[in-house]
Amino acid sequence: MRKLCLFIAASLLAACSREKPMDNVTSTQPAATEPAAPDTATTPATAPLVFRVMREGGGGLDATINQIDPQGQSSFYATVPGSGEAALEKPCESGQRFQAEPKVAAFLRGPTQDCAARVEFMLYSTQATLQFIKRGDDASASGDLLVAQSNYGTAADRLQYAEPGKAQRLRVLSTVAAGRALGVEHPVQGAGGAEQPSPEFKNRVRLFQKENGISESGELDGRTRDSIGRMQLRGKEVVVPPAAASGFKPANTAAVTAAPALVVTPQAVTPAIEVRMNATQMLAIPASPQTAAMIHANRRQ
Repeated sequence: MRKLCLFIAASLLAACSREKPMDNVTSTQPAATEPAAPDTATTPATAPLVFRVMREGGGGLDATINQIDPQGQSSFYATVPGSGEAALEKPCESGQRFQAEPKVAAFLRGPTQDCAARVEFMLYSTQATLQFIKRGDDASASGDLLVAQSNYGTAADRLQYAEPGKAQRLRVLSTVAAGRALGVEHPVQGAGGAEQPSPEFKNRVRLFQKENGISESGELDGRTRDSIGRMQLRGKEVVVPPAAASGFKPANTAAVTAAPALVVTPQAVTPAIEVRMNATQMLAIPASPQTAAMIHANRRQ
């Protein structure tokens, strides 16, 4: 029995000596890894959308913000209080467009704005716009075509989103006055409220723009109107002094500086915007002596 026990113990020791040491074994299991942290640089912004509505001359304005769809239809989106600023709980979506509708008649609806983190609107004063129309009428009556074309054009730019029909009539008057000052025989074509700038007028405007370092679009835009308004007659030559040298201030700038005196309340009542003149009447008004000489000097053979 004792010999049997010794034999078994010797066998076990021999078996253990043939096992590979555990210290030399290399694990083939992959090492555990921590989950990757999210890339904050590519995480979309979730800041709330902020609407800001300012009035001409400074200060906030209460308004309704409408969303404008691709077909031009509007639907309510938000309200901005009298402070002029409102923050929503979520951002807008790419492709959305908005328009501010003032809650008082003393200000005009402006252009639409695209979705952004901060969407801002500047709304023009109805009263200041009426002043531009009146100055255009007074200048037309006295034959001062340079002042007339500038003021009618500025009023049209302000009204194009609130009263597009009236804006179009004012733009026609601006075209007629500018065309006459540039020596154009027929500045508009068409009649009955459907007048459009004539090819003759557009070609003459392109030449004027080229002569005065303005992009040659053929359109009577704000910069072109300002340059036409600076025209002077020196001897038999028509010249346009540089804006800085002449001390000329564009009409839009003058309007913004004049507006703070306007006091607006929810009960404010403003007169209706009227356009009392048409293109035929405008063409029948005799130009002032200096403007008549300028028209003659501007005639292109």
